[in-house]
This record gives sequence, C-alpha cells and structure tokens, in this order.
Amino acid sequence: MRISGLLWWIGAFVSAGLAAFLTFGLLKPMVPSTVTTPALVTRPVVVAGTDIPFRRSISATELVIRDLPVESVPEGAAVSLDQVEGKMSTVDLFANAPILVQQLVMPDIVTQQVALSVPPSKVIMVVPTNSKLISNRLIRPGDHIDLLATVEVEVTRAQGSGALAESIALLQNLEVHAIILAPAPLASGASSSATAAIDTTAQAREEGGVFHSLETDAQAVLLAIDTQDALTILHVQNVGGSLDLVLRAPRDDSASAPVPVDQFYLANRYKINLTR
Repeated sequence: MRISGLLWWIGAFVSAGLAAFLTFGLLKPMVPSTVTTPALVTRPVVVAGTDIPFRRSISATELVIRDLPVESVPEGAAVSLDQVEGKMSTVDLFANAPILVQQLVMPDIVTQQVALSVPPSKVIMVVPTNSKLISNRLIRPGDHIDLLATVEVEVTRAQGSGALAESIALLQNLEVHAIILAPAPLASGASSSATAAIDTTAQAREEGGVFHSLETDAQAVLLAIDTQDALTILHVQNVGGSLDLVLRAPRDDSASAPVPVDQFYLANRYKINLTR
C-alpha cells in the first residue's frame, strides 16, 4: 500500500513536469523577439522653409536645416546657411525641398541669364557704342555713366528752316548693368585663323557682367532703365543720332542741367563770328 502511494506521487510529479515543459514550448514562440535594425544614416542639408520664388534674394528666415537620409540627398545640396543666404535662385524653390548650390547666383552678378538680374520695373537695353572707355576696359559693371547724344533737329529761323545739330546730355547717372566687348584687333603679322581659335576659347564667355563677343562690331553697354528712357535712346538711334558716354566718380549721384551745345552756343561761348 505504501509502495503504490509512492508510485502515485512519482507519477504526479512526472506528469506536472511534462505539462510544464509542454506549456513552455508552446508559449516560447509567442514571446516577441528583439529585431536589430541598422541605424539610419542622415546628413544635414538646407531646405526651403516655404515656397521661394526665383529672381530675388533669399533670407535666413526662409531656410531650415534638416537631417535627411543620405540616399535621398541630391548632388550639390547646400549644407550650411551661408551657402544660400543672400543669394538668388535661378528656379522656383518649394517648401521642404533641398536647395542646390548650382542653382544659386549672387544678385549683383550678371550671368548669361541676364533676365535674372533685371531690377524691378526696369528693362535691359543694349546700347551700341564705340566708346574707348569700354574698349580699353576702363568701365566695369556697376559704374555710373551719363549718356550723351548728338542729333539733328529741324529749326525755323527768320532766314528759313533747316537742320541743326544739337549735342545734349540725354540721360544721367545710369548704372552699367553689363558690357559686351568685341574681339581685339589682329596684331601685326598674326593670322586670322590663329586669332579666331583664341577667340573661340577665350572670348566666347562671360566674366561677371563682362561678355566677350566674336562679332567685330558688337561692343555695347547694357543699361537697366525705364521703358520711357529706352524709347528715348531708341529714337535717337533711329533718326541717325550718335551716342557716347562719360564716366562718373564713385558715389556721385548729382544731377545737373547742362545747356545743349550747337553752333550758336559755340559761337557765343568762344566769340565766333557766324556772319563773315
């Protein structure tokens, strides 16, 4: 009797252990395992904090630095605010988009995309000129000039009517927006083909508002002016008038009212007798 009771207890312990083992085996797969994922590699880049239109200076308040996954960062993305602040985009920028350095220019630098640097309410006019100040590189973009003109006007006097040449200060204190230079004349003994080869590589380019043309008569000054002033220059050109320019001193914004010069002005100033 005692032996059978002992066997019963042994069987009970064995059954309990087996049940525990089976229960643990069933529950173990249900315990979530910890999965190790690789750390996300990011890089700080400058993005637009809001939509920014092109052709205007970008302020620091419009910029945000964000950490973006390396694989999503485009080539040339700006990584610091000083690469973008104060510059101008050549395309529209959209909020949260990375800003590319190659799409930025300085507002005061004129590139071949001249339209990007046109001041508000102004137009760019190309004014051909043979000025030695330009051909000798004595005027640079940003300098201020006065534009002079000589035109023939029809006058009526007691002796009859006729054309009279008048020289006038056409427009004053104009900022030189850009310059177009013609090729340098051929040096003595130089071949035209050799010079043309040099021109092709060295002159068909732009240097911050100084453009080199391959056309021999291309020399001109680009002016950012009002439309009315542009029409005034156009009319002088169309009626056969001649234009020239004079250079102002830096920061000289004075305005004057010079007297038009004609033969009668010269006769009066230099005491010339016109009725000999």
